[in-house]
Amino acid sequence: MKHNKSIIIKTFDLSTLMATKIMAILHRKWEKTDKKGKTIVKVKGRDYFDLMWYLKKGVSPNIKCIKGIEDREKLKKHLLTIVNNIDLQSIQLDLEQFIGNEIFVKKLSKSIKDIIMSEIQMKL
Repeated sequence: MKHNKSIIIKTFDLSTLMATKIMAILHRKWEKTDKKGKTIVKVKGRDYFDLMWYLKKGVSPNIKCIKGIEDREKLKKHLLTIVNNIDLQSIQLDLEQFIGNEIFVKKLSKSIKDIIMSEIQMKL
């Protein structure tokens, strides 16, 4: 209650939040360019960091919330293809803005593809 008024806040469960993150990975068109217009970051590293977090926590995505995906096998196949092709330099450059430990970001950026692919194969 604030100012004698109550509010209702709608929240999503972890499965639905994971599904929205997967939707971002599957469909987000985003890049960051330098002053000359050259692409320097091709993906949002935080999307992959978050996906890794969900997978490590054992969260199962709400498949009904992922447009164009009917089952886990199709999802698994799409994610493995996308993750296999991520630009690790882009991951690092994007994560540096959010994580203060530069050494951690460099190490994670080098291994995040393998971590996520392994987690997808084991848990999806």
